[in-house]
Amino acid sequence: MTQFRVGPFEPIAEGIYLAVAEPAGVNVGLVVGPEGALVIDTGSSPEQGAAIRAAAEAVAGVPVTAVVVTHWHYDHLFGLAGFTGVASFGHENLTAWLSRPEAHHDAAELGVDPTSLVAPNTTFALAKVIDAGGRRVEALHFGPAHTDGDVVVFVPDAGVVFVGDLLESADDPSFGPDCHLRDWPVALDGILGMTRAESVIIPGHGPAMDRMDAFDQRSRISALYGQVEFVINQGKLVDDAYEAAEWPFTEATVRTALPVAYAQFAAAGVTPKRQLPLV
Repeated sequence: MTQFRVGPFEPIAEGIYLAVAEPAGVNVGLVVGPEGALVIDTGSSPEQGAAIRAAAEAVAGVPVTAVVVTHWHYDHLFGLAGFTGVASFGHENLTAWLSRPEAHHDAAELGVDPTSLVAPNTTFALAKVIDAGGRRVEALHFGPAHTDGDVVVFVPDAGVVFVGDLLESADDPSFGPDCHLRDWPVALDGILGMTRAESVIIPGHGPAMDRMDAFDQRSRISALYGQVEFVINQGKLVDDAYEAAEWPFTEATVRTALPVAYAQFAAAGVTPKRQLPLV
């Protein structure tokens, strides 16, 4: 049985707090307004979501009136059922994912009843202004990247941005089969365009980042895509790709990403060509 825990909410800015939900190590945000509070991401199970809600209200001193899910992966979404009666928000592509086999597989692995999972009650395509108990919060979608339903949550009066798994500081980014490697740097350009040197960026996992951290990770994701294109053009098959180039992430990360990247290039009609020997 998976042991779900929630760490304490710690202040990171005026009226903004951060907790870590285990065992996934996911960052959970809390934005407190004068009359209510907003939670960002919900943990890995309905029970963990309910615990997050209770902890958030104890810290905020006001009820949780809204919740935003940054994307559909289990550690961010599966706790949403613990926020019954609360206005909830997410990207419009998120809802369909709950009916896919991947969601049911993840639920079974965690011991979570898939029929208990819920989608946000309000979805949007590009942007949504949310009232966090009298405090303005902006939820933004900059295009497909880590998934095709990533949402960035911006608190303008504090210069704090919650970016979900678009950025990571605990480890390398996760390049799963539902990522969009070519488009990911473009989505990060949206984050870079809305932040300043003093902005605080909260990744999906790990400590806070700044704009230069985000720029560095953006460049390395772009470099990963460029290197894959290079080795494909050199005629390298996926099993030979790692040894054929230098890479911007750890070997484990790159070896996981390579089949995903090759499949995405193949879907676009780009495949390794046989190289004839020189004579």
